[in-house]
Amino acid sequence: MLSAAELLLNAERLTDPVQLVDRILRAGLLLRASDVHLDPSADSVRVRFRIDGTLEEVLRIPAGMQQAVTSRLKVLASMDIAERRAPQDGGFSWRLPGPVGTAAPPLDIRMATLPVRHGERITLRLLEAGGRRLGLSELGLSPTDRATFDAVLTRPHGLVLLTGPTGSGKTTTLYAAIGELLKGEPRNVITVEDPIEYEIPGVAQAEVDSSDKVNFSKALKSILRHDPDVVMIGEIRDAESLDVAVKSALTGHLVLSTLHTNDAIGSVTRLRNMGLANHLIAATLRLSIAQRLVRRRCAACGGAGCPACSGRGFSGRIGVFELFLPDATAAQRIADGASAAEIFVAARAAGFVTLAEDARAKVAAGLTTEPEILRVID
Repeated sequence: MLSAAELLLNAERLTDPVQLVDRILRAGLLLRASDVHLDPSADSVRVRFRIDGTLEEVLRIPAGMQQAVTSRLKVLASMDIAERRAPQDGGFSWRLPGPVGTAAPPLDIRMATLPVRHGERITLRLLEAGGRRLGLSELGLSPTDRATFDAVLTRPHGLVLLTGPTGSGKTTTLYAAIGELLKGEPRNVITVEDPIEYEIPGVAQAEVDSSDKVNFSKALKSILRHDPDVVMIGEIRDAESLDVAVKSALTGHLVLSTLHTNDAIGSVTRLRNMGLANHLIAATLRLSIAQRLVRRRCAACGGAGCPACSGRGFSGRIGVFELFLPDATAAQRIADGASAAEIFVAARAAGFVTLAEDARAKVAAGLTTEPEILRVID
């Protein structure tokens, strides 16, 4: 089988769009890219892979091939090839060819187009269909943080929030938490997601679509009628989703969701800004986790660069975490309307560890590097 470098070598000279798309997808799979970006300009189309969170340009396609490549991808994704002035979303399943019985698992590829000045920009999200999901023990949680997370997951009700920017691994941690919950006593788990990233056997997963039949509002209003033990809401995005999450947490359900904040204690400020009363935050919030993803040093070469990591010195990523577990003192300060700084003092007294401190521990353990930490953590 050709290597990724061999697949990309001279690929810009190919005149068959089917072969060119096939090479790009093969190379993306071999390099473990999470996303493929095709960005057109006046004279070429820049092809970039996101590998372990970092964008790398791998190929330039002549501008004359742009429309053929775009049409090929639109056909695969069941999109309208005649529509060039409006964004489109689609997807398809693709498998790396190989001998019978030895082919790699299929990729679920989500595709989005966006009309830009010199054509249509295309982004492909590569997801391994039926791929093995990471467990909590593989995310990078310290033993103390793992014990804290496990303890909270055994509680019958309350609100657990994963916070951080887009691409920080929040959804992966949510899936890992649900996987851990399914190992215990039988529970009725229902999720509302936009979109569903991976199928979880034994879990009722509702996917929001653009039609009026299954929108976010209707799914959230219906979910509590199905007697759930655990509710996972892909994102608390507005007052309505927050209201459902809080009502669920108050009526005996364990609720897991994500929230866009920079740090764990910042979730309190964010919930306040969304209109949630202080006493309700104190009554429902069981755990807030902030996380980031940093590149992991290659185990084969220790960061020097080798064929296993394609000379990068990194292979895969590891999470950096901070967990805010409100104890009685912190909960009282939240209820009293204390500032984030005052809540931090209470949390610190109870052993709160910041993102930066967890990151330094991972550098000291040889799992990542100081420049990598500085690149990701403010």
